[in-house]
Amino acid sequence: MLDEEMKEVLRRNICYFATSTKDGKPNVIPVGLVEPIDDSRILLVDVKMNKTRRNLEENNAVALAVTDFEKLKAYQFKGKAKVVTEGELFEKTKQILERRMEIRKERLKKRIERENDPEIKKKLEELAERKMRPKAAIVIEVEEIYLCM
Repeated sequence: MLDEEMKEVLRRNICYFATSTKDGKPNVIPVGLVEPIDDSRILLVDVKMNKTRRNLEENNAVALAVTDFEKLKAYQFKGKAKVVTEGELFEKTKQILERRMEIRKERLKKRIERENDPEIKKKLEELAERKMRPKAAIVIEVEEIYLCM
């Protein structure tokens, strides 16, 4: 189902993860720590998804949307999600987070060098030094894929 182009778009862009309560009240969050596991599963690293996790306990139906403006590609992935807090997939979240934090820090350093506004510069410096730990892996079993662009 997931081809190599879709996997690359997921890895390179901010995605939007949608959940809902059992009553259907929606919640959408931006997620940058996304990694396709194989051709039918996508892993998200949970570092601060409190409301999302509560929603998943009640209703595991989810959607993940992503747009890559450089490649002019956009997708929506729908399926069922589960929360994993131990084992191989959870360990994978630690590796993903570590690798992505290194990339993020380098990008922020370059952005800080170009920034003239002291207030924004300070916020960027704080972001560059922020440490994150994974709370869980959220694994989406993709059931449907829609091309959106």
